[in-house]
This record gives sequence, structure tokens and C-alpha cells, in this order.
Amino acid sequence: MSTPTVFGIYGDSDAGKTSLLVDLVSQFSKKGYLIATVKQTKKNISMDTKNKDTWRHHNAGASLVVFSSLCETDFLLHNNMSIGEVLRRISKYGDYDLILIEGANNPTIPKIQVGKGKKRSNTVASYIGNFKEIVTLINKELKNNSQLPQLLITVNGKVVPLTEFPRQIIIHILLGMLSSLKGVKNINEVTIHFKQ
Repeated sequence: MSTPTVFGIYGDSDAGKTSLLVDLVSQFSKKGYLIATVKQTKKNISMDTKNKDTWRHHNAGASLVVFSSLCETDFLLHNNMSIGEVLRRISKYGDYDLILIEGANNPTIPKIQVGKGKKRSNTVASYIGNFKEIVTLINKELKNNSQLPQLLITVNGKVVPLTEFPRQIIIHILLGMLSSLKGVKNINEVTIHFKQ
């Protein structure tokens, strides 16, 4: 499993965030990349519909409700999660190359601003019709990520940004400790979940 490249896309209402995201998904999926998307909003809304069966399941006390049909499976978790927790859970569903977050506000996530307005921290580009430049930027990050041993650390639900030096130190320490354990051979992927 590798750590996906993550980019946020933000901007005012009707600035074109969704259009840019959809164009990027189309562009990179045609190149064979596996992509996940997240839509974040500050609004207090739910995808569940009052008095439908899934709503009734939740209303009766279920904290996880799954809707499964012939064309899709929807997991409805009725609680708010940090983006770090969302990213961690996405990684359990597949080995995604790219995750695009519409409405991203987390300061650790590199972001692309669409239109004008107040810049958010860690804004790495502005989209003003320069689609090729945005694609080049994302391509560069995808290439960089594919050449590095991957490591994603979340602490208390927040993604910890790592530069190359601490990333390499942590990876080498973990590999050294784990390879000395009885029965551990050919380490390709490690998952550690620690709760105190």
C-alpha cells in the first residue's frame, strides 16, 4: 500500500471547484490512476433522507448504516470525522494514487485555490483557467510520491506532514525493529494502530 497524493481544491461558491475536480478526475483516471474524492462542506447537512429505511436504522440507534444495491454500496457513518481520519479510512478501501478534496481547509494539505478570495494556508497554486499547469503540478507530486517509500502518520486524527528526512528516519527505524522480530520476512507493508 502506498500513501496517496492528496490535493485540496477550495474557493467561493460557484467559482468552479467541482468542474475543476471533475476535469482532474477524468484526466488522471484516463492515465490509469486510481482516484478517490472527498466533498467537504461547512453546512450541517446529511445525505440520508428522513423517514427512509436507512434513516430509520440510524434513528433506532445504529452508528453505521450500509445501503447496498445492485449498482452501489454506501456507508453512512453518522458522526463527524477529521480529514486525517477520513484519509485513513479511505486507504482501507483501496490503494489510491490520488485523493482530491473539494472544500479542503486542513492546513497540512496542499491546496489549489479556484477564483479569488481569501487564501488558505498551504495554497500551492491558483486555478484561473491554467488547467495544464495544475495537471503538471499534480503529475510532479504523483511522480515524487511513487519514488519514495510511503508513510502516512496521523496523530489524534490529524495528518502529520513529513519532509523526506524524518520520513526516511521513521521508515528505517520501523524496518530495523520489525525485521528483527521472529517470523517477519520481506516487509512490503506495515500497519500500526496505537491507541492510548
